[in-house]
Amino acid sequence: MKAESPVKGKRTADRSLLPHVDSILDRATALLHAGELVGVPTETVYGLAADATNPVAVARLFDRKKRASFHPISLLCGSAEMAFDLLADVPESALRLAARFWPGPLTMILRKRAEAVPDLLTAGLPFVGVRVPDHPLTLALLERFGRPLAAPSANRSGHLSPTTARAVEDEFGEEIALVLDGGRCRVGVESTVVSLVHRRPILIRPGGISQELLEEEIGSVDHETDSPSAAPRLPRHYALRTPFFLVRSPEEIPLPERKEAGFLAWGPCPDGFALCRSLSPIYRLEEAAGNLFRELRELDECGLRRLYAVLLPDRGLGCAINERLRKAAEGSASFRNPDEGGYASSPSSPSSS
Repeated sequence: MKAESPVKGKRTADRSLLPHVDSILDRATALLHAGELVGVPTETVYGLAADATNPVAVARLFDRKKRASFHPISLLCGSAEMAFDLLADVPESALRLAARFWPGPLTMILRKRAEAVPDLLTAGLPFVGVRVPDHPLTLALLERFGRPLAAPSANRSGHLSPTTARAVEDEFGEEIALVLDGGRCRVGVESTVVSLVHRRPILIRPGGISQELLEEEIGSVDHETDSPSAAPRLPRHYALRTPFFLVRSPEEIPLPERKEAGFLAWGPCPDGFALCRSLSPIYRLEEAAGNLFRELRELDECGLRRLYAVLLPDRGLGCAINERLRKAAEGSASFRNPDEGGYASSPSSPSSS
């Protein structure tokens, strides 16, 4: 399976490329109608898409991702109208958020219409996550396909989310029919997930839209609770092969340890490490979010003895980045907790993304 690159990462396609774009979109649409899986770009991360109305295709999606059937899958929609047609109730808060943030990196969990959304997608729960992605290629595909796509991130459950078509190819090879290459993902971390099924909104997952921006629009937002109606729940970690440690600063790491270690920096790279990658040399959170999964993936593939990283400022996109870094550390065989000091032990077990 080879990724098809119709727009080469541009936000809009050049007129001279339109026949080529049409041909690839026709192919992707035909594959989806036939129950196949297609890798699709979004502004957050690449998704693994299936026809949400086809139970065989959805079962294939769970199988390819190695995703537990009790973990719900959110839907990508081509417009707010398409998303709201799936719902039994659309509160004023949802209308306000959609008007401001769609298309964009925001998933809203709302009460579904039972006849419109199969229980297989929602683990039997009466709620569904919906989003309108902000990528011209996938929006064009959704318009052509004419119905929602079940589209979790295009990675095995527990693995790092992909932000390039090449990463999707590396993850699945010939197991999926096609990857649409829309370039590198602009946001680079998964969407913010907010549940609107209770009296007060609940932030399920920090992501490309900060809690502060949500609260500007709809008032106070609570954090995730243990209520099952707040599902889908977050994955427990992003699994790395290399032991991964969080530290307060690189000065905590003895010089002899640095010689066989990699470091994921915030700002300029410190000296002494076998390999260092910076999320943003000039301390820009947007740049750091876009680089996060790619830099982690590349460091993890270098055969180093251990990896280190520091947490970013805990504001805006920094909250979303730090949440992913903590989960990657929890997924390691051992990790250093920068809040407590010293080392802690944590079992590594796969979970859904």
